[in-house]
Amino acid sequence: MQIFNKKTIVTLVGLTGIFGVIAINNVLFANQVKAPPPKIEPQFPVISVTKVTTAAYQSKVTAYGEVRSRNQLSLTSQVSGQVVYLSPKFLSGNTFRKGEVLARIEPIMYQQALSNANANLADAKLALAEELLNSSQAAQEWLQSGLAKEQASDLALRKPQLNAAKAKHLMALKEVEKAKYDLKQTHLIAPFDALVVSKDIQIGTNIQVGVNLAQLYDISLFEISLPLTSQQWELLPNIKQNEKLSKMAIQLIDEGSLNKWIASIERFEQHINGSSRQRSLIAVVEQPIEQEVPLFPGLFVKAHIKGNAYSALWKLPASALIDNNTVWQVNNDDLLKRMPVSIVFSQDNFVFVKPINNIAMPRIVNRPLSSYLVNMKVSPKVEELM
Repeated sequence: MQIFNKKTIVTLVGLTGIFGVIAINNVLFANQVKAPPPKIEPQFPVISVTKVTTAAYQSKVTAYGEVRSRNQLSLTSQVSGQVVYLSPKFLSGNTFRKGEVLARIEPIMYQQALSNANANLADAKLALAEELLNSSQAAQEWLQSGLAKEQASDLALRKPQLNAAKAKHLMALKEVEKAKYDLKQTHLIAPFDALVVSKDIQIGTNIQVGVNLAQLYDISLFEISLPLTSQQWELLPNIKQNEKLSKMAIQLIDEGSLNKWIASIERFEQHINGSSRQRSLIAVVEQPIEQEVPLFPGLFVKAHIKGNAYSALWKLPASALIDNNTVWQVNNDDLLKRMPVSIVFSQDNFVFVKPINNIAMPRIVNRPLSSYLVNMKVSPKVEELM
């Protein structure tokens, strides 16, 4: 009887526990249903913006061009013959001063021609002197003949013979000059301060008149043709007169080595290139090879030209452009709006645009996405771009 009572008590305790747990769960569930759900804040896309202010900026025009010698000469000979001497410096890469001898041609034929011309000149001088005497005697004889009142014929006065003698004398003089010229041409002389680019002769070479012997570059002055677009021309000061050009300096940069040189503007072309549809400025560098860092012909360089100064512009990252004249702006309600802009010039990954009068310190999207829509709500984050 005692055992039965214990089992009964254990059973009652278990049932009481179960019902207690169920009651507690019911209370907790009831309280959970009555508790309000947590409030979730809406999430908007975070975008990078630049807060733009109006400031003064100096424009700079960038152009590219090849360094070229102003005078590039294919050296030829005015006379033919065998090469008997070459200067030891007459090799590609070496330089010559104006007037230095590059090579010599065998002169004996031209010395002989000069001797013959001098002999012919002596004969012509003698013939002319004799004819002058004969002409004078003919005039005196006419006067002594008693026919002075009548007009003497040119033949009687030996005028045709005298004219022929004078012409032959003049021709002999020119033959001497030509022989001297040909003899002088047996010395091939540097016509200017020259760089030897290539050489096509050796000692013993038989050369003919007009055949190319060497390629020479004038090293006293190099020039760079810099084609500019019409928009770039508008950025430059008024340079309609050539005398104003010398005051403008240009910085040349080799983008490979980062070496720099200073050039000056000499002139500008007054025609539009038919293929590029651009017009060029011509910059020059004097004594380019003798500079601290030599400037060599054939180098492709970037040129920076100082342009006009502007007192009030907006500076925007070039990445902000949707197209050539539109950007995204975030208004005061953090909504996206399209903004048209007028670009004045571009420089160093930035564009400089005319400010819009009724907008102060706009927030411009730095890197717009194609998914952006007008009036789209965003969370702007100001980023300072260098």
